[in-house]
Amino acid sequence: MLCGTNMADVKISNRSAVLRLLHESGGMSCKQIAARLKLTPASITVIINDLIQEAILGEGTTVPNTGTAGRREILVDISRSKYIALGFALRKEEVRLTVTNLCGDLVYEDAALLPETTTPQYFVDTAFRLYSMMMASRQYCTDAIVGAGVTICGVVDCANGIILDSDGIWEERDVPIEKMLRRLFPFPVFVANNVRSYANAYSFLLCDQALKNMLFIRNEANMGAALILDDQFYDGDRNRSAAIAHVTVEPDSRPCHCGKRGCLDTVASMQGMMNSLRECFSPEHTPFLFEFCAGDFSKVTFSLFMKAVSAGDPGACTVMENTLRQFATVLAFSIQLLDVQRIVFYGEMFENRLYFSRLRQLLSEKCPDNIRGNVYDVVPSDMKLERKAAPTLAVSVFFNAGGYKTKTA
Repeated sequence: MLCGTNMADVKISNRSAVLRLLHESGGMSCKQIAARLKLTPASITVIINDLIQEAILGEGTTVPNTGTAGRREILVDISRSKYIALGFALRKEEVRLTVTNLCGDLVYEDAALLPETTTPQYFVDTAFRLYSMMMASRQYCTDAIVGAGVTICGVVDCANGIILDSDGIWEERDVPIEKMLRRLFPFPVFVANNVRSYANAYSFLLCDQALKNMLFIRNEANMGAALILDDQFYDGDRNRSAAIAHVTVEPDSRPCHCGKRGCLDTVASMQGMMNSLRECFSPEHTPFLFEFCAGDFSKVTFSLFMKAVSAGDPGACTVMENTLRQFATVLAFSIQLLDVQRIVFYGEMFENRLYFSRLRQLLSEKCPDNIRGNVYDVVPSDMKLERKAAPTLAVSVFFNAGGYKTKTA
């Protein structure tokens, strides 16, 4: 359905453009901002003055104005001190609260363990308890909180704040977690799948315009993916887009938590690889690995696994090669189907040079000539995505809404 654009939407869009520009480029003068955004200096001055009055922006150093002798322009930048964002990362074993300022700096962190069997209400109560403890210890004002991001593995309806499937954290389905939290919190709440939130944080914190089209792959204990097309997350009609982890690669293999057998997750995830390694672990098949850990498989780490591969351990080499070939086959098909040039990898496995170089070699073999120029990035561990992703979810929505606290942005 066609619709026009009213002045309120134009104002939000322009404010958002200013915030995004300053986030990506750092401090700038009003004149520089007007030139970059192709808006009149008068319009930008009004926007900047409003954002300064709201303490979202602050004035900084002065620089010479090359257009007028003797006059100096004042730089404005995003304020680090006035506003904060909360993040609640929900895992099977714990709820972790992290807090960042608008620039993505961590300013507070706490966590609470969860019982083996939990419920959505228990999570909500735990999140509110962590929030209350933070407010008491730091004496933040609720007006300073732009919102809270909630991240969880599983299937999430982000638009409506509903956790459709928590991937085994609790039995309940279609949980309206946003509505439950909003009964307690006086600020907006945003819910997202954890991998999608990692992709959002990576794109937002890196300030890289080349990430407008991106396939983001996370492979640690389990595997997940997120897809950005034209600078927007693509969720699909049922919030299950980019579900490469559940492509069947070995139909008669291990059961997957999704209910099928032989999903890529059961084969090529960290846990899947370790399960395959356990099955062949012996002095005959994995002699080097067996010696490295004194015959105790509980001591096997991914680092030891790669050390055994490097040493030529036959069983370890076979496991890595088989799992990487399955992974590369599914990934190469996804790259060709989606035609995404930027593929971002997140997890300890990809930071291992031996593992990642072999994956890239296999992708080069499986991808046609016209897409072998894809950019493959590995997220460095010092970005701390797992800690920053949830609050960054709230900050990015705040910026998109032009610095207004709203759920509908």
